[in-house]
Amino acid sequence: MAAAAALVLLLALLPPMRAVAAGVWSRVEQAVAATRAAEARGRVIAQYARRYGISTELAAAIEQAARAEGIETELAFRLVRVESAFKPDAESYAGALGLTQVMPATANYLQPGITRAQLLERDTNLRLGFRYLKDLLAVYDGDAEEALTAYNRGPGTVARIRRGGGDPANGYSDLVLGPRGGSPVNHVRHDSATATTPPPAHELAPARLPADF
Repeated sequence: MAAAAALVLLLALLPPMRAVAAGVWSRVEQAVAATRAAEARGRVIAQYARRYGISTELAAAIEQAARAEGIETELAFRLVRVESAFKPDAESYAGALGLTQVMPATANYLQPGITRAQLLERDTNLRLGFRYLKDLLAVYDGDAEEALTAYNRGPGTVARIRRGGGDPANGYSDLVLGPRGGSPVNHVRHDSATATTPPPAHELAPARLPADF
């Protein structure tokens, strides 16, 4: 009788024990996956730091901001390289600021009330620059060349030139994209080999996307 009671008790305990064990195993699998993902990101960050000769801390900040805003990591690093040469306090003649060279008016559209000091903060600048590029990629249906041209010249300028039947490309997208896997520095396409100077930075970067976009 005692053995039977013990068997009944054991059978009663087994289902919840299985459920608990399954829950524990699921959490273990999630922790292992997260650790592996973090290690993979660490390797990627180290590779970019070496490639561009920058600190691991800055490379990690760029990777994290790109991931948060849904921008391809490779594209993010190339953009920052061309825009500022990885100098957090960079300022263009047109007044664009920081690592991603965001115009203050554009930054104020993305984050109303932002100050110059805030825009020069590394993480804030990366976040806003990548967010603006993400918005442009959405506007141009994922066309990186067109989005980058608009990032440099302003979507209003691009639209005006298109309406006039012209081509707004000024070589900027080539500087950023370059050959995949290589450095974009001083890269030009075969059909623009006569170009001797890079295009002007943010000649007419707008405060916001045009209302008709």
